[in-house]
Amino acid sequence: MKKIIPVLMSSGLVLIMLSCKQDKKAGQQTAITKDTLNIRTEKVSVSALKGDYCFMKAENKDTTSVHLTISGDQVKGEMTWQPWEKDGAAGTLSGKLISDNEMEVLYDYTIEGSKQTETKIMKIDQDKLYLKVGELTDPKNNGNLVYKDPSKASYSEVLNSVSCK
Repeated sequence: MKKIIPVLMSSGLVLIMLSCKQDKKAGQQTAITKDTLNIRTEKVSVSALKGDYCFMKAENKDTTSVHLTISGDQVKGEMTWQPWEKDGAAGTLSGKLISDNEMEVLYDYTIEGSKQTETKIMKIDQDKLYLKVGELTDPKNNGNLVYKDPSKASYSEVLNSVSCK
């Protein structure tokens, strides 16, 4: 009996120590205090979006492709719109997350040999990228397009997730 008690106590301590492992998915961590076992719940405020994302839309023979890299709240990437047998637009995206899955970026691109910029609002939902489409205006007449009324724009353009190369 005297030999069983230390074995049981050791086994109990091992089980308690194993229960202290952090469960990253649930965001819970078990902590041992002197007399009790307490459970703390910690909320993670970092966006679930991070890393590289690639999307494409092919309609008839026209294609639009977007590559995004998200780090913290910063968004960078490239976007190409290539209509069949016509000049397209290609350029860079830079901006920030404005919610967990929504971002506002500046699309700095060249179209038909001219440089232009355009504000774009996008959101990632599961395996799709939604682009907000609405009336654009150039209030300063300098080639910088912005939404005339962002509240009237809608997420009507959808690109599907593809493998990043």
